[in-house]
Amino acid sequence: MVSLRRQLLQIREDFQSQTGDVQERNIRLNTYHGMVSVLATNMVTPFIGIFAIRLGASNYQIGLLSSAPAIMSLLAMIPGAKFIDSQPETKKLTSSFMLAHRIFYVLLSMIPFFVADRRAAVLVCALALMNFPGAIANVAWQGFIAKVVPPERRAQAFATRSRLINIVGTLAVLIAGRVLDIISYPVGYQLMFLLAFVFAIGEFWVFRKIVEPPLTTPRADMGQPLRLFLSELPRSIWGDINEIIAQERFLRFALTSMFFHFAWQVSWPLFTLYQVKELGATNFWVSILNLSNTGGSLLGYGFWVRYMEKNGSLKTLFVSTLGIFIVPLIYAFSRSLYTLAFFNIITGMVFSGVMLSLFNALLDMTPDLRKTTYIGYYNTAINVSAILSPIAGVALLNAMNYRTAFLISAVLRVAGSLVFGLIYYMERRQPTIKPPSTASTAA
Repeated sequence: MVSLRRQLLQIREDFQSQTGDVQERNIRLNTYHGMVSVLATNMVTPFIGIFAIRLGASNYQIGLLSSAPAIMSLLAMIPGAKFIDSQPETKKLTSSFMLAHRIFYVLLSMIPFFVADRRAAVLVCALALMNFPGAIANVAWQGFIAKVVPPERRAQAFATRSRLINIVGTLAVLIAGRVLDIISYPVGYQLMFLLAFVFAIGEFWVFRKIVEPPLTTPRADMGQPLRLFLSELPRSIWGDINEIIAQERFLRFALTSMFFHFAWQVSWPLFTLYQVKELGATNFWVSILNLSNTGGSLLGYGFWVRYMEKNGSLKTLFVSTLGIFIVPLIYAFSRSLYTLAFFNIITGMVFSGVMLSLFNALLDMTPDLRKTTYIGYYNTAINVSAILSPIAGVALLNAMNYRTAFLISAVLRVAGSLVFGLIYYMERRQPTIKPPSTASTAA
């Protein structure tokens, strides 16, 4: 009881005080932000697939739920990242894009009012459009948080954040899933989407409490007017490409990660289709599957933090990805939601290492100067795979059957893991000092 009271006092002090250890306070605020953010996200994202099916979406439209937002990310990511990087202060811009992304939850709640044969198409369009500010907000947050959390604190800080996010997010999914099964369709979905927007406002408020570290190496091109920035954008992107080619470690990592994400994401739309159409999963069962996955993650984080602190992010990424082929393999031979829930515990333990090391490896591989821009190019490459992989997955299903498609996905995941192993081997064979960040004036 005393410990709980102390923690509540600490939370209140973090929100009210601007004194004390700013770095530690920022790390705690980043954790609070993640908790509120996942409340908003997990009242919407886990149930979009079932919502789409209830709206009458075709298999092709189910694939577009992943591909269409990824296409929008391609348009937004690089210009957005470069614009964020061209500004001396990024917190206000980042939070504004966060809020613009979440406003679309209100639109999602209105979809049942559209004509029945247009609802699924409106859903796909809304998810695509909301990803324009969402993609910029995501890459801006990644660059921003790299300044807030120093490298030596990242493993522990991100693991703590992820643990709490998983707990809070799972509770949100469980409650939302049960509510959606109790309240008649579509009212339950509409209530969840609107409540998610309320939490999104809280997410915006908490993020604005984080103190932005002062800029240590300002560039001459910072603070450009938007019109000048846009006029110079094509030339600037061409300069970036030449610069990235010279950054061999970053380029290798980005291309490897692009292939890995393709292999990882091929089966994503198939999971939703298989759970709902073949095994009859309800919203509550989606919640149970999330719960079992989270339980495994909580068991795995402690091990992976210690492993990464000892072996580094790249080796951790290789070792942890070795086990992700299990997921489609289990789906290929399972006819029971209970079996999937059980094995989700094991895969959750594996994926906690993947998610922890993947982001840390990205931050390690990107130059410090113009980090947000590099992350933007990286995420753009990843989104190319996000466009192609769901379409490839649905094409596999249409050409074959669930079992064959899942087995091919498992083989691809093994290959994706091995390419990270190759990168790790190359890093060990040819150790290099992280190349100095180029001071290019391209923005």
